Amino acid sequence: MSNKTYYEQWLKMKNKLEEAISEDSRIQELAVAFVGIKPQATAVEIVARAYCKYCELYNKLCDCYDQMEQVQRRPFIRNLIDAITCRILELKCTLEEVEVFEYTYPENALQQMLMVPQDIQILCPFHYPFEIRQEEMQYIIDQIFSGNRIGDPTPSPSEIERREQERLEEEERIRVEKEAEIKRKLAMGEDISESESVQLSPKELEELRLQQEYNNHIWNIQRMERSRSTVREKTRLFNKNTDLYLELAGIKAPRASEHLRQRATILIQTIYRRFQELKREHLKENKVKYKLDMIIPSCPEPSAKTQLEKVKEVRRNFRRKYYEKWLQENLKENSRVFKLREGSIMEDISAEIRDWLQSWYQEVRVFDEFPYPEEGGSILIVKGETFTLDEYIEWRTAEEKRLKATEGQQKSKEEIKAEKLAAREEEKRLKLEAKKREEKRLLDYKKQRLNPDNDPGVYFTIGKNFEPLREAWNRYENQWKNIDTKDAPLDVIKGFLMNLITENAYQDIHLKLRPIVDELMRIEFNILKAALKKDYQEAGVSLPLIKKRKKPKKVKPPKPEKIPPATMFQALVDQGIIRKYPHTTLDDFWADQNYAAAVTRAIPWTPSFPSPCLGDVKEQVRIRCLLTLGSSCPNAIRNQLIVGPKASGKRTLIYAIATETNSILIDLSPMNVYNKFPGPKNLKTMFNYVNKISRMMQPSIIFVDNADKIFCKRVPKEEKAFDPKRLQKDFFKEIIKPINPSNDKILVLGTAAEPWLANGRQMYKAFPSLILMPRSDYGSISYILTKTLMKYHGVNRDFNVHSLAQVLRGYDINSIKKSIESLMSSDRIAKLPYKPLDPKEVIDAVLENPTTLFTGENDFDMYRQWYASYSPWGQKYLDYLFMLESQLNYKLKAEKKKN
Repeated sequence: MSNKTYYEQWLKMKNKLEEAISEDSRIQELAVAFVGIKPQATAVEIVARAYCKYCELYNKLCDCYDQMEQVQRRPFIRNLIDAITCRILELKCTLEEVEVFEYTYPENALQQMLMVPQDIQILCPFHYPFEIRQEEMQYIIDQIFSGNRIGDPTPSPSEIERREQERLEEEERIRVEKEAEIKRKLAMGEDISESESVQLSPKELEELRLQQEYNNHIWNIQRMERSRSTVREKTRLFNKNTDLYLELAGIKAPRASEHLRQRATILIQTIYRRFQELKREHLKENKVKYKLDMIIPSCPEPSAKTQLEKVKEVRRNFRRKYYEKWLQENLKENSRVFKLREGSIMEDISAEIRDWLQSWYQEVRVFDEFPYPEEGGSILIVKGETFTLDEYIEWRTAEEKRLKATEGQQKSKEEIKAEKLAAREEEKRLKLEAKKREEKRLLDYKKQRLNPDNDPGVYFTIGKNFEPLREAWNRYENQWKNIDTKDAPLDVIKGFLMNLITENAYQDIHLKLRPIVDELMRIEFNILKAALKKDYQEAGVSLPLIKKRKKPKKVKPPKPEKIPPATMFQALVDQGIIRKYPHTTLDDFWADQNYAAAVTRAIPWTPSFPSPCLGDVKEQVRIRCLLTLGSSCPNAIRNQLIVGPKASGKRTLIYAIATETNSILIDLSPMNVYNKFPGPKNLKTMFNYVNKISRMMQPSIIFVDNADKIFCKRVPKEEKAFDPKRLQKDFFKEIIKPINPSNDKILVLGTAAEPWLANGRQMYKAFPSLILMPRSDYGSISYILTKTLMKYHGVNRDFNVHSLAQVLRGYDINSIKKSIESLMSSDRIAKLPYKPLDPKEVIDAVLENPTTLFTGENDFDMYRQWYASYSPWGQKYLDYLFMLESQLNYKLKAEKKKN
C-alpha cells in the first residue's frame, strides 16, 4: 500500500479506536455501578464485543506501526499498542470469569459485528523480535551460535604461543603423513588423485562435492535420454520389419472398408468431443471450488504473503532512512535553539521560580520547601505536584490544632511503641473483617444465583488498564488532533514535521537547563529563608510551621557486571542450557477451532459444554504466551504450564513461540541439567547466569520440559540417577520470583505429561496458570489430512477425509503426518492414476507406525480429573454446573405450578 493509503487507514482506525474506548467505558460504568447482567450469554456478548474490537485494532495498529513512514507519529502508536495489549489481556480475564471457562468463544459477538474469527487472531507484531533486544546482545548471540567463541577469556601471550606451536606441529604431522602415503603409492604403482596431492580447504572441498553431485545428476539424465532414444528407435524398426514381413508373406490383414472407417471416425470424434466437454465443465467447477477454498490444489500458487513481506521490507528501509534524517535534524535544531535561546530560557525558568516564592511570601509569609533534585527539582512546581497555598493553610490549621491538643502530653517510647502495635493489630483486624465480609458476599451471591427469580446476574470486574489506555489516546489527540486532517500535507503522511522538531528541541533544552537553574535558585532560596527567619526572630515571633519534604533515596547506578555477557552466554551454550531450536511458526501447528461451542454454551437453562479443540489451544497460546511476552503489563502472568498427553504438540508450540518472538531458549529441563554445574555453589552460579542472560538478552523463554518431574512426590528407581528434583528447592525463588512483569520480557514455559504424579501445591506455586491440551479432535484431524494429502497431485480432490478423521480421533497428529509421508512413497504416487488411494491404507499406515500414540477417552479422563483438582477453574466450573441445574429445577417447578 502507498503512504496515502496507510494514512487513510490510520484515520479510519482512529474512529474505530474512539468507538472501542466508548464501548469499553460503558462496561466500566456497569462494573463501577455494580450492575448485574442477565442472562449469562448477554454478559458474554457485551465483553466479547469490546474484546474483539481491541483485537482487530491491535493487529491493524501493529501493521500501521511497522509500515508508517511518519517517524514522529510512531512512538504514539507504540504507546497505544502497549496500552491496548494490557487491556486485551484484562478483557480476556474478564471474559473467562463471565464464561466460567478458560477457553472463550466470542463467535456470537463476531456474528453481530459481521466479522470472522481470523479478524481477531492475534498476530506477532514485527517490532517484537527486532526492537526489544539490543544490537550488541544480538551480535553476541549470532556470533556464538555460528561457532565463534567470542565468550572465551582473552588468552595470555604464552597461551597464544603455545596454541600456535601446537597448530604448526599438527600441520607438520599431516604433511609428513601425506608425503609418506604418496611415496607408498608411487612405489606400489597406484594412481595418485589430485585431492591427495593438493591440499584443499574445507570450502573448496564442499564446492568440489557439490560439483560432483551436479555432474552425477547431469550424467544420469543423459544416460536416461540416450536409453529412451535407443528403445524408441529399436521399437520403430521392429514394427517396420514386422509390417514388411506380414505384407510379403501375404498374411497382413486387409484395410477396413471406407464406410466402416467413416463410422469409426465419427464415433471417435463424438466420444472425444463429449470427453472434452466434460473435461471443460470439470475444470470450470474446480476453478469455482478453488476460489471458494472447497478444494486445495496440489500445486498451490506462489504465496502472496511472501510477496507482501518483500514489499514491506522495502518500506521498512525507507522508514529507516527517514528516521536517520529525523535524528540529524533533531541534533541540528537542538544546537541552534541552544545557541539562540539559552539565556532567555534560563531567565524564564528563574522568573517562574521567583513568582512561586513571591506568591507564597505575599499570602502566608513563609516559603515552602524547595523540591529535591532526586524528585525532579522545580519541575514539580510546574506540574503542580507541590503544596498549593490552600492545601498548606488547611494543613497548618490542622497541625496547630493537633499540637495544642497534645501540648503537655509527651508520650514515652513504650507508649508510642504500644500505640504502633495497637494500630497494626487494628489494621489486621480490619483486613480480616473485610475478607470475611467479601467471603460472605460471595456466598450470598452464589445462593442468590441458584434461584432464577433472585439471580442478580453477572458482575464485571473493574479494569485497571482502561485509564492508561484512555490517557495514551488523549496524549495522542492533544498532539495530533489538529494535524490529522483529510487533506494533510506530505510531511504529515511521511517523513517528519519541522515545527514538532522545534517544539521538542525547546522542551529538551528546558529539561537540560532546569537542573542548572535549580542549583542557582536553591542558593537564592536559602538566602531568602535565612533572611525571613532573622526577620521573625527580630519581631519576636516564631516561624510558621512548614511541612518538611521527605528526602528521596538516591538511585544508585547499576554496578557493571564482573563477568561479560558473552562469557556467561558462552558458558550456558557450552553446557547445552541455551541451545538452538527448530524454526517453527504457529502456522506450522495445524489445528482447527470449535466453532459450535459459542452456540451450545449460549443455550438458556440447558447449555452444553463441548471440549475445546487444538485450534482453541493455539488461540490460548497466542494470548497467554505470545501477547504476554511482549507486553509491559504489571499483572501479566509470565509462567505457564502446558499439560497434555505425550506427542500432543507441547514442545512444538513452545518452539513456535520462541521463533515468532526471536527469543533465546534456556532449557532447564530436569533431564538436561542433572549433570550441569554440579554442586550447590555451581548450581547457584547457573541460576545467576540464567537470570542475568535472560534479562540482558530478552525476549527469553525459560523452557522446563517434564516440569512435573521436578515436583514429583516419589522419584521412580530408573530416574533416581538423573536427580529430577534437583531444582525443586530453588526453582521458584531463583527463577519465578525475580521476574518483573512490567520490565522483563521473559516467559517461563513448562510441559507435563503425567501431572498427577507431582506435588500439586508446589507445582501450582511455580505454575499458577496452565493450558490443557485436548485429544486430537475430528476438525483438526480432517484439516491436517486435507492439507497433507491434497499436496499429492494424484490424490482425488474428493477424497473422503471426514470418515477417516472420525476413525483417527485420539491418535497424535505428528504420527498421522509421518505415516502419510511414509505411505506416499514414489512408487505409491506413481500408481495413484490407476490405483486411487484408499482410506484403509492411511489407517493401516498409522496403526503400523511404531511411534504412534493413542489417547482414549478413559485415558484423557485422568487429565480432566487432575485439572478439576489443580486449577481454580475446575471448582468454578463445577459450581457453575450446579447453579445451572438448580435454576433449571426452579424453572421446571414453576412451569408445573402454572400447568
